[in-house]
Amino acid sequence: MFLQNLVKYIAANEAALLLASMILILVLLILVVYQMVRISGMRSRYRAMMRGTEAQDLEGMLIKHVKDVEDVAATNTRILEENELIRQFLRRTLVRTAAVRFRAFDDMGGDLSYAVALLDANNDGIIFSSIFAREDSRSYVKPVKGGTSEYALSDEEKSVLKEAMGQSLPIQW
Repeated sequence: MFLQNLVKYIAANEAALLLASMILILVLLILVVYQMVRISGMRSRYRAMMRGTEAQDLEGMLIKHVKDVEDVAATNTRILEENELIRQFLRRTLVRTAAVRFRAFDDMGGDLSYAVALLDANNDGIIFSSIFAREDSRSYVKPVKGGTSEYALSDEEKSVLKEAMGQSLPIQW
């Protein structure tokens, strides 16, 4: 009974049912095409994202990137440690220098005497000085700690020490 009624209904409305079926098929076809376009776009974005890697999937690529980031972090740590060692070394190197030539005695011609200051970033170092006279020449080395010396300094040694301490450092510690 039900089946007979259904067949009669389809026979009576076959044009409308055919039209509805065609519209439904057209809508489904449009949805399939739309999904294919979206999948194609996603596929091209995926290929662009995976470019330059041997990994075949996103998980493999992410694992590789995490490993690369860990390697870079370890390298950065090592570089920072090496930089600190270099800074410590540079703090003890001679970065401020000054020299002056002068005439120690009025009866001598030329500026044959000299004073040289060699200091590190902490103003620690030495002052070399040489006094040239007619009959002899004397050389002195005076240690400098924190910009001062425990030995008496001549005016020329004081001026060369002041000049060296007034120089700016090549880098900031």
